[in-house]
Amino acid sequence: MLKKGKLLNKLTKYFILSTAIPFISIIMIAAGVMQHRSSMRVITLMNGYINSTAENISMYLNNLEQIIILPYFSDQVMQMLNRFSKQENISFVDQTRFGNAFGNLISSIRYVSNDFYSALIVCDNGTIYSNSNINLSSPINDYDWTEEKWYKDAIEADGSIVFVPPHVAPYYSPADDKVRISLVCTLRNLVTKMPYAVIKIDILPSSFSAFFENLRFDIPYIAYIEDNDGNLIFSMASDDFMNDKLRTEEDNGQLKIAEHDPGLLEHLSERIPKTPYTLNILLDKATMTRQTVSIYVIGIIAYIVAFLIALFLNRQFTRRISEPIAAMQEVLSEIEKGNFNAVYHSRTGWELEELGESLNHAAEDLRKLIEKNYIAKLAQEKAENRALISQLQPHFLFNTLNSLIALLYDMKYPELAEGLYSLSELLRYVLRKDNLVTLSEEMNFIKSYLLLQKIRFGERLEYVVEEGEMTGSLNVPRLLIQPFAENAVIHGIEPSGKTCTIKITSNLRNGILNITISDNGAGFDMTATDYHSSIGISNSLERIRIMDSEADVKITSSPGCGCTVEINIHENSDS
Repeated sequence: MLKKGKLLNKLTKYFILSTAIPFISIIMIAAGVMQHRSSMRVITLMNGYINSTAENISMYLNNLEQIIILPYFSDQVMQMLNRFSKQENISFVDQTRFGNAFGNLISSIRYVSNDFYSALIVCDNGTIYSNSNINLSSPINDYDWTEEKWYKDAIEADGSIVFVPPHVAPYYSPADDKVRISLVCTLRNLVTKMPYAVIKIDILPSSFSAFFENLRFDIPYIAYIEDNDGNLIFSMASDDFMNDKLRTEEDNGQLKIAEHDPGLLEHLSERIPKTPYTLNILLDKATMTRQTVSIYVIGIIAYIVAFLIALFLNRQFTRRISEPIAAMQEVLSEIEKGNFNAVYHSRTGWELEELGESLNHAAEDLRKLIEKNYIAKLAQEKAENRALISQLQPHFLFNTLNSLIALLYDMKYPELAEGLYSLSELLRYVLRKDNLVTLSEEMNFIKSYLLLQKIRFGERLEYVVEEGEMTGSLNVPRLLIQPFAENAVIHGIEPSGKTCTIKITSNLRNGILNITISDNGAGFDMTATDYHSSIGISNSLERIRIMDSEADVKITSSPGCGCTVEINIHENSDS
């Protein structure tokens, strides 16, 4: 009995020493570690929020951009614009007809039009459309629109959308002193590219406040949006005292953000896609530090309580543990081998009974977690496939339809028929649900895709698609080649001023399928370009390696020498 008591006391002494040393170390370093980790968690959460908010704002502005391209979907509106561009004066009747026609277009997407403050379409010789959802002001008669900076910027932008910084509109009567930001663009002849008129969509900066209404965060913050020139577009603060920390200065009538004190504020920023805007959030570091200290104190108290409880339990349950531990080791060994059905059979009254039950629960949770992650991985792959397919939809289809319209205007009916057939085949292929296709089907799809690009670029683009022997029946991921071909067109052919050729070949050597996509276009500096940032290319690389973990993808390029992509997939990896 004495020996057992000595052993128990010795085990207790070892337990105290083994926990006291880490405890003292934790007291010395916990404050800094906890502060760093807490700050990182806050920044991670805010980065996730700022990323999603930037995407939402981009979608909101993209919806407004749809109003600008509405006239292109109405033959009546385009015909009237063409007629207006050829006459000096526009009658009241013609202006009314145009207003009704364009108004009907806007009413088709009323959920968008309710968000903008006003819309204006002007020619050199006057206003042909004006609409406001909020006020009753109307443009001043005989106003010289050509002197407005936004009008000049739209003409110089050559068809691109221009984002106008905050400004007032002196050309309304009664006077409208609302500060607004605008999207302006020229409405152009699709064939001659000559501008018909300038369309201007106004929104109030306060429209952005809706994206921050649901943000509930424990740390005071300031959110603001600025453009590429540093002009302040919008700002709001969660607490009044934070307004004093947003320092601004006026420059040529525009507010700009001054430099922030990094010791007082944590600065997070995110580019708003497809716009010249950047979303910024400033966090109050003093509040972050106070929260970290409170977490640290709670953690230390919890550790002390746990230590005392563990010390007591150690005194009570150090006996009769060798056999349960051995049994648990055997169960863990089975789990390590992959047998997740192994079970620890506890005995009533044993000190480690609950630990054994916990081991069983952990093994069951681990099995469920593995199954859940496997299902989640499949769902992620499916979502990536949908994202890969969606990149074909907006700009490519818009450019293709413009090219086909140009063929129609030029009365090139055979080329138009061939283009429409290729577009039909392309869309049918994209909408298929199977993830794996034969290489022959993929090559036929690429031919249709490059044919449509050929219609757009004309003599500037040549292409060769060669399918090697015994490769046509091999399975590959659907839409495997398209992102690389599209990258060759956008970054190789489009910026190059010469005639360029895209060549796509396949061959089978020693059980390895080789697919090569090459072009002699502009090329790029591989040391200065992160091609993995392209969603299409990164998704393709991931899908290739999911199909074949030993797959090899090589991309080589240099400025002025084109780009070559080689994909090597093992022949038996299609299962």
